[in-house]
Amino acid sequence: MMSGETAVLEVDKPSPVGNGSRSSDLSNGSTSFEGSVIASPSIESFSTLPDQEDLEFNIDVDAGDLQVRVDNPQKHFDTLETYVSFRICTRVNMEVRIEFKESEYIVRRRYNDFVWLRQKLIEAFPTHLVPPLPGKHTLLAQLDRYSKSFVLARLAMLHRFLTRVVSHPVLSYNSSLYVFLTATPSEFLIHRKNGPGILGRVTDSLQNLTTTYLVRQRSPEFDSVRDYVNTFGEKLNQMEKVGRRLHKERQAYQGELNQFQQTFSLWATSEPELSPLLKAISSAIERNLQAQQTSLIDLFSPSFEQPLKEYLLYVDAVKETLQRRDAVQIEYEIAVDELNKKRNEKEQLVNNEGLSSGAGSAFSLWKNPAEARDEKIEKLSQLIPNLVRQAEENQDKMQCANENLLSDLERWHIEKKKDIRGLLLNMASQQIQFYQDVLASWEQVIPEVRCNNQTAASGTVDSIPSSTSMQTSTQSSTTHVI
Repeated sequence: MMSGETAVLEVDKPSPVGNGSRSSDLSNGSTSFEGSVIASPSIESFSTLPDQEDLEFNIDVDAGDLQVRVDNPQKHFDTLETYVSFRICTRVNMEVRIEFKESEYIVRRRYNDFVWLRQKLIEAFPTHLVPPLPGKHTLLAQLDRYSKSFVLARLAMLHRFLTRVVSHPVLSYNSSLYVFLTATPSEFLIHRKNGPGILGRVTDSLQNLTTTYLVRQRSPEFDSVRDYVNTFGEKLNQMEKVGRRLHKERQAYQGELNQFQQTFSLWATSEPELSPLLKAISSAIERNLQAQQTSLIDLFSPSFEQPLKEYLLYVDAVKETLQRRDAVQIEYEIAVDELNKKRNEKEQLVNNEGLSSGAGSAFSLWKNPAEARDEKIEKLSQLIPNLVRQAEENQDKMQCANENLLSDLERWHIEKKKDIRGLLLNMASQQIQFYQDVLASWEQVIPEVRCNNQTAASGTVDSIPSSTSMQTSTQSSTTHVI
């Protein structure tokens, strides 16, 4: 059975199940990688994505040729580990994406499979901005990684990651993405077992270059990008800290409101004459408490905190991509340095300056200095064209890397502005709604206050002195004091 704090169900029972159709619906039961049948939770209960009732989403030409959805988390037990898998539903516009054999696919992937996909995309496109994944759970959070909040937060970020990948004009055509979206468990396991290929080793070597060398003349455009992401990351960290502090303070304020509400309720039972007024105030405080819970506290939990964390991860992804772009430029600079070195060496030899007397005496043991110089000039003449070709190729790679990164950064800026604008507008609307709810709750108390004032005035009218006598008494008292 499912508890209120658990987002996924346990394994029902191990049972051999056939592969079935690749595009069949797996909402009532699905096959894990080990062949165990998993009891699925309902999509409505656990998915944070809208319109999850069924797989009825149509291909929109403007939205792209691929549409994906990540939902339906399930918990699996293995002999060595326990993990959560997610259902991935894919719809394909086969008129455009002819490499797909079917118009619809349903597969199950776990978090580590998403990590594998992202690494493959980085290996294939090192200078493209690959969207980030949610971070791994820490050792301190081991016990919470199956909680409803953790699983749903990871599900939402995995959905956004995959949506961004399939909408990318370059990443969406990668063969590893095709395998990720379409392969059966056995086929996908074979692909995952394959180690990194040549592209992976090249990417690693480029990454290592930045730890050994420094870029001499980086484009000012990329320096400004690096400064921008550093400043942007600092601002996001500050917003997250402020949000956490406000969340903590409002939780304390919520506790105080709860105490006030209980105090006025108890007071109303002991004061019959003031009971209607006290009950009205207690009800107003209770409505304020509800407004705090629905409008402000939620603002700094998943709806506000998750996008901030996601863009902090995006900042790291941009920095990593800048580092890989720098590695391509370093490779070009190394090739140019080697070319200039060989050219200078050849020029010195041609001008009879390349072989010193010591070197000449050493070469004279086997051949005369002139023959040694001519032989070395000949080798350099054969080597320099290859170095020129290599430098030109590296220059082309650097230009392509610059164009790839700049186009992805432009796309990222547009998406970032849209997301943050929506986040801030949502914050403002929730704040407005909160103050409207608070104002409405206290306006409902006003009639009761007026009624209480009228009752008090009518009950004590005989005992109240006239205004003239009160004024005379006040003046005499003031004169006495003076």
